[in-house]
Amino acid sequence: MLEIIGAVLAFVGAQILFSRTKLAEWITPWKSVGFTILIISISIILFSALGSTYYLIVIIPTIVSSVMVSSRYRDYLMRVQARRVQWKENKE
Repeated sequence: MLEIIGAVLAFVGAQILFSRTKLAEWITPWKSVGFTILIISISIILFSALGSTYYLIVIIPTIVSSVMVSSRYRDYLMRVQARRVQWKENKE
C-alpha cells in the first residue's frame, strides 16, 4: 500500500514540477532519455547494493524520470506544431 501511495504522490508531484515550472527546459528530449536511463540505472544499483526490499527506491525515480521525458517530448511536439502553423501562414 505504501508503494502505491508513494507512486501516486511521485506522479502528481512530477507532473506539477515539470508542467508548471520550466525546470527541465534546458534538456532536449533525447538527452532526457539518456538522463532517465542513468537515473534508473543508479537506483537499481543502489537497490541491489543495499539488498533492500523497499521498492520505492526504484519506483519513484522511474516515475519522475518518465514524467520528465514525456513532458519534454510534449513541449517538443508543441514547438514543432507552432513552427508548422507559422510556416503555413508565411507560405500563404
